[in-house]
Amino acid sequence: MERHEFIELYKSERAMYKAWSNFVISKIDAELRSRLERQSVYDEYVKIKPSGRVKTVDSLVAKAFLRKKGKYKDPYREITDKAGIRFVVLLTDQLNLLTDIVESRPFWTFSKDKEFDEWRSSDARIFDYQSVHYIVYANGEQEHEGQLIKEGTPCEVQLRTLLQHAYAELAHDTVYKTDLEVAPSIRRNFAKSMALMETTDDLLCHAKKELEAASVDVIKWLNALNAQASNSGIVSSDDIDDRNAVIFVDSHRKLLSRSTVEELKAFLENPDYSFINEKIKQHQATSDFFEFRQPIIFLSYFLAFRFSTTLKNYWPTDFSILQRIYNDLGISPNWADV
Repeated sequence: MERHEFIELYKSERAMYKAWSNFVISKIDAELRSRLERQSVYDEYVKIKPSGRVKTVDSLVAKAFLRKKGKYKDPYREITDKAGIRFVVLLTDQLNLLTDIVESRPFWTFSKDKEFDEWRSSDARIFDYQSVHYIVYANGEQEHEGQLIKEGTPCEVQLRTLLQHAYAELAHDTVYKTDLEVAPSIRRNFAKSMALMETTDDLLCHAKKELEAASVDVIKWLNALNAQASNSGIVSSDDIDDRNAVIFVDSHRKLLSRSTVEELKAFLENPDYSFINEKIKQHQATSDFFEFRQPIIFLSYFLAFRFSTTLKNYWPTDFSILQRIYNDLGISPNWADV
């Protein structure tokens, strides 16, 4: 294919590639949100808003006819990164979920990016930084954003951690993907920084696992409360603030060690206390206390019922809230020493 034919073909299909990259982002992002359930959990994973790009005409022509001249027999077909998207998460442990999503969606077939893998393995100067690159190909004709996407249309999918992204943005295009001579001292500094980044990521992953293991009991209570909130229909999943919930649950750890999730469920399912949901709705409508819009409110009623005389010693927030809860339950504590 002559250069002018190459250019005209890409100009005619560039909008299709843009639509395809947007389609791939939307499907991966929707599935990730579905698996993570809530925005707060999603925000813990995704550290940079997923983004897409389509090569400019000049960039694609330069790759096909200048930088990679002679490499491709059919450059238009063999260059598979005309469109690309990127997801950036916090730690390498979190990449597994994204790779599973990419490999399980029915809208495309996939393969590892051979060009990326060949480039990485052929240059001993490049540290294996665990970034994952796929090429996904449209599985049949599809339509998106008013564009007909041809079967087999490729899109590069880059999955990186935040540290990998920082390194790649600085090093790959300026050092490893250039033909310019770079001083050995610069390459050594990049190699040292990459080694430090991998060590940092490894330490953070271990710390996260240890923290999660130590938080098993807290997570157990949070899951039960979130399930109750979902079943009741009076607490929106969009309002759930897991960070505040963790603080609240942890502050009552001593009391919770003397209780069980099963006791919480039994209390909330007890017909004698079926009025609690209605009371919570009333407080939501008449007060500004955000606690009444969080799943922890169910735990608050349970703890007030179960530990009416000692709960005040652990209560971490406004006592006006606790007073309302006690009033709803018909409990009249002595607050003089609070």
